[in-house]
Order: sequence, then structure tokens, then C-alpha cells
Amino acid sequence: MKNEKRNDAIMTILQKRIRTFSRVEKAFYASLIGTAIIMAIAIIFLQSRILQVQQEMTDLNSEIAATQTELTNAKQEVNELTRLERVSKIATDAGLTNNNENIKKVE
Repeated sequence: MKNEKRNDAIMTILQKRIRTFSRVEKAFYASLIGTAIIMAIAIIFLQSRILQVQQEMTDLNSEIAATQTELTNAKQEVNELTRLERVSKIATDAGLTNNNENIKKVE
């Protein structure tokens, strides 16, 4: 019983205090709540944007790796096609003579 009276007294005091907020206090508290909501929304937006940019970076890095692999394969194929033995064999098969002074390696 005593505890209920105390709770009722506290609730009555709180209700009186809330009702007696001035317009300036209400505006201040409203602006604080508004700012907190705006900040929460901004943080969520920025975090989602960061995740999106990280995903784009991952995609670009995988594209770069694939392109580098293609480039390496192409260089290896060029090296295989320009081997001296292969060029000499093609020249011999075509009825040409092998003149080592005229052969140059171009990179």
C-alpha cells in the first residue's frame, strides 16, 4: 500500500513536470529527438553505401585479376609462337633458307 502511494506520487510529480515544460524546452527536446532520428537514418544510409562501394571494388578487383590472367596467357602464347625453332621450321617448310643474321627478337 505504501509502495503504491509512493508510485502514484512519483507519477503525479512527473505528469505535472511534463505539463509545465515551456515552449522553448519542448522545442529543444523535439529538436534533439529529430536530430537523433536524422543521425540514425544518415548512419544507416552511409553504412549501406560503404557496403555497396566495397562490393563494387571486389567486382572490379576480380575483373582486373581475370584481365591480368588473360594478358599473361596471351604473352605466353606469343612467346610460344615466336620461338626460334618454330620460326625456323616454318621457314624450312616454306622452302626458305635460315639466315641467323636476319633474325631478331622483338619484344
